[in-house]
Amino acid sequence: MSAETPAFVQAFINDLASQGVEAHLQGPAVIYSIPAVSGGLVNQKVPTGVSVNELTGWPAVPPHWVHFPTTIIFEQANTDTADCLDGWQRHSRDIGTWSTNRPPILNWLAHVRGIVAGAQS
Repeated sequence: MSAETPAFVQAFINDLASQGVEAHLQGPAVIYSIPAVSGGLVNQKVPTGVSVNELTGWPAVPPHWVHFPTTIIFEQANTDTADCLDGWQRHSRDIGTWSTNRPPILNWLAHVRGIVAGAQS
């Protein structure tokens, strides 16, 4: 772990890695890609991310905002660009009940895959 990387960010990155998802800290966000398993981007690797500020409670508290490049669009969106990389925006998405029956990263990835299923480019 880098001396500059907060422990909670490294924990999130490590949890993603445990599921075969490569991630890295880039500016104010952790960036990674996941394959779309359904929807308008099916069979594509979709870049996504989450801000460092959203990860302070990880893994006890899930992030709320999910980041995507501005080329990824959704029919319904509540977006802004706080804590985003240039050319990215964050989308407000409530994960609902945070299950404690399985590792938090599995909940997070299922949540993001569900969001990606509604994406278009």
